[in-house]
Amino acid sequence: MVLVVALALFAVQLRSTQADTRQRVVSRFQDRAQVVSALTQAILSLAAAPSEASRQYAGTHVSGRVLDKAVARGRLAYAVLVDQHGTVIASSRTLTEDARRQVLSSSALKAVLAGAAVWLSDVHPGGPGGADIVDFAVPVKTATGRRVLISGAPASVFGAFLRSYLQRVPTTGGTAYVLDSRGNVVGSRDRRQVVGRPAREAGLRTAMQRRTTGSYGTDGYFVAVGVPTSTWHVVLTSTKSSLFNSVSGSRKWLPWAIYVALAVVALAFLALLHRMLGVAAALGEANRRLAGNNARLESTNALLRHAAELARSNAELEQFASIASHDLQEPLRKVQTFAAHLTASESDRLSEQGQDFLRRMSDAAGRMRALIDDLLMFSRVSTKGRPFVPVELGETVAQVLVDLELAVDDSGAKVTIGALPTVDADPVQMRQLLQNLLGNALKFRREGVVPEVAVSASVTDGIAELTIADNGLGFDAQYATRIFRAFERLHGTSAYPGTGIGLALCRKIVERHHGTITADGDVGHGATFTVRLPVVQSAESAPPTSLFPEILDEEVTHALT
Repeated sequence: MVLVVALALFAVQLRSTQADTRQRVVSRFQDRAQVVSALTQAILSLAAAPSEASRQYAGTHVSGRVLDKAVARGRLAYAVLVDQHGTVIASSRTLTEDARRQVLSSSALKAVLAGAAVWLSDVHPGGPGGADIVDFAVPVKTATGRRVLISGAPASVFGAFLRSYLQRVPTTGGTAYVLDSRGNVVGSRDRRQVVGRPAREAGLRTAMQRRTTGSYGTDGYFVAVGVPTSTWHVVLTSTKSSLFNSVSGSRKWLPWAIYVALAVVALAFLALLHRMLGVAAALGEANRRLAGNNARLESTNALLRHAAELARSNAELEQFASIASHDLQEPLRKVQTFAAHLTASESDRLSEQGQDFLRRMSDAAGRMRALIDDLLMFSRVSTKGRPFVPVELGETVAQVLVDLELAVDDSGAKVTIGALPTVDADPVQMRQLLQNLLGNALKFRREGVVPEVAVSASVTDGIAELTIADNGLGFDAQYATRIFRAFERLHGTSAYPGTGIGLALCRKIVERHHGTITADGDVGHGATFTVRLPVVQSAESAPPTSLFPEILDEEVTHALT
């Protein structure tokens, strides 16, 4: 992990270093364009400095002849003097109507009237013979307010002037331009470039419309810096292969090749180390297995003896349970029999207190006998279970209701049975489960309320969900799990008969069938018991048949007697 993290950090640092180097190259390229832009601005500012000749435009009355002389002296296309409201004060005779409209709507006039010290417009036609013109606007201060002198200078003059110092700008595999806002050339170091036309380099004009720096064409890179007090931009171009020579080609990929080689060596080392550790671990595991096999060989006889002892112990426990049930119930039967004889023949001779004692003795013996039967049934859920076979729950419920017919009739209960599925189960234990749940629903009913019991079921993803709901006494939610414990009773033995084993027996039967049972109650409104059982039991989970058939036969004989 440490090596992998170190390689990742090295890769991030290498990438960051190359990115920083590339950014420094771009910054130096932009700085060079900034310097050219500043020089261009300085030269234009010197050209616009007030002179003795320009003071003649500050008089109250200015003649057009003065402007004609300025046009002839400067070889201009035209000259126009405008007051602070944009009204023409005087103009040269060379100013055509089209040029007049152009001047009055030009960005140069608007910029200087707004306070600019000097302004140069885009290249536009308007000179003699359709020559390209650049409007050069400078302010004239007068006692009556600000005036603007706009001179239509041939674009070729600016082109020749700018070329003279653009040729001194160092570029690497590219060229230098001064372009107006529409991408037309004002000046270029390339003599083949026509002033007033778009740059010859394919894709440059489109790229400049979207950003001020970046790639264009197939291998071009440019930076554009605006020239203050004009619509122009200084644009420097270069080929990416030459501009980014320090971070391209072999200079870019060689560090990564070294990094990859280092990573391969490191991973090979890790693989070798992992293999060595694996061999050591395998050797240690083999030694542990050998020691374990020796220990198991030594303890095999002890295990066999222990297994035989467990089998004998289980058999003895089963036999003890059967004998204990017989030996305990026989005295109880005698107690009940003699109590019945006393009640029938000697009750008249006994006092009321004696009769009460006799009745209590008989009831206690009956409860003791029922408790012994329930405990035996509870203990034999797992050991005396029958193999799982398909059981129709609807038919089982119908048989249970036949057994409970007297309780149903006495209570006037209304029992509703829905469609019930067939599941793999022990048929006897399924009957015990449903008889306990339905019997409780009929037993724990509210006084003066007709009992209503509803049995329904659904099957989802191979799990059958059986629900038994009633409108009886219900119970507090805090006892939802406690009621499934053995001997747990929420009511006294005098109020409702029973030993407190029924729901514990239900839980044990459901768990043997790899299912769950839950209860939900509301005091005074009833209870709902939900049993979830697999529809099909796997072969591995099927219970074995009884290991002690002779004991089972004895119990059947005992039950019949």
